[in-house]
Amino acid sequence: MSYKDRSLFYMLPGMRLAILIAATGISMILGAFITFSIVANYLHVGLTEIQTVLLLPKNAHVSLFANALASIIAFMLPSFAIAYFSKGPILQNFGFKKIESIKWVGWVILLALAGLLLSGATATLTEMIPIPVSFKQWAEELEASYKKAMMVMTQMNSIGDLLINLFAVALIPAIVEELYFRGALQKTLLAWSGKPIVAIVVTAIIFSAFHFSYFGFLSRMVLGIVLGFIFEYSRTIWLPIILHFINNGIAIITLYTVRGNHQKMNKVMDENLPLYWGIVAVALVVYFLHCLKKDTNYERLEKNILE
Repeated sequence: MSYKDRSLFYMLPGMRLAILIAATGISMILGAFITFSIVANYLHVGLTEIQTVLLLPKNAHVSLFANALASIIAFMLPSFAIAYFSKGPILQNFGFKKIESIKWVGWVILLALAGLLLSGATATLTEMIPIPVSFKQWAEELEASYKKAMMVMTQMNSIGDLLINLFAVALIPAIVEELYFRGALQKTLLAWSGKPIVAIVVTAIIFSAFHFSYFGFLSRMVLGIVLGFIFEYSRTIWLPIILHFINNGIAIITLYTVRGNHQKMNKVMDENLPLYWGIVAVALVVYFLHCLKKDTNYERLEKNILE
């Protein structure tokens, strides 16, 4: 069905945003229900026992499957809804536009590496922010649960396990999250607000909040902002997917190199960098984004700021 055939379904940006919010809530519930039902049937346990059994080392691959399936359902359904109810070809609405120059990929790779430095520095900055003791205790418990789940899912004893993790933990989230946050949410917020900066920053905040981690909030928000600028400049979803995959993939490969050593694995997940590295990283990120913007002949953001 062409977009002309769907013309009667075309909706204004505000209505598309409302559809996205509603579809997100429904798809998250649906994703959890379907995934938990499949896992419960496969492991022969009750639904109330799912979260406990998925943290058992022997169920590492099942946990990987469950996490990937839940992400696909939760993020792809609302993304498809927005792509369908937008004017134009569905794939184009998803952001599937060809990468016009290999140089764009080069800038994204450099941005990914600079982003690692920035992530480590922002993690240090987060720990310096004074917060109430009760909130800190809650945040630490949440972080401990996240680490425990990650350690179970990323148990890797062979190259085969590494490849499975790269696919399930690095590639799938990179694709489905970018289709949702940049391809659907950021585009919808831009159409609704008319302000690229607003769309980029708000999307980055929501992107980070979805990961439910206080100590990683600033790091993921900064990553989201970089991803947002990349998408805004290039108008192709492939570049944010590439950076997201590199970011996830480096983490998985690093965990693989220290497999079997829980102390080192904890250190890898807690790796912070001095704040001065953040200054260096910001300079690099700004420069690389400027180079990408120049190569894509982008002008809209500057015009928007001046208005």
